[in-house]
Amino acid sequence: VFDRTMHPYTVSLFGALPSLDQKVDRLQAIAGLMPDPANLPEGCPFHPRCPRASERCAREAPANREITPGHFVKCWLADKEGE
Repeated sequence: VFDRTMHPYTVSLFGALPSLDQKVDRLQAIAGLMPDPANLPEGCPFHPRCPRASERCAREAPANREITPGHFVKCWLADKEGE
């Protein structure tokens, strides 16, 4: 997950973390509010806050795919290595 981040929402989460190496005035915020876990949106649960979400993300939940051995992702936008 850290070396080869595939899900755009995970990339956004990592962008919101402070860095010990760099001084920044403000961390990168993720737009919107977290959904209620008891009432998740249709499709991908991350699509309301994902910067790359498409109409398909809003309609259809992605299947769990193994990108590399032991590295799984549920995202329509994540590409398999070598494709």
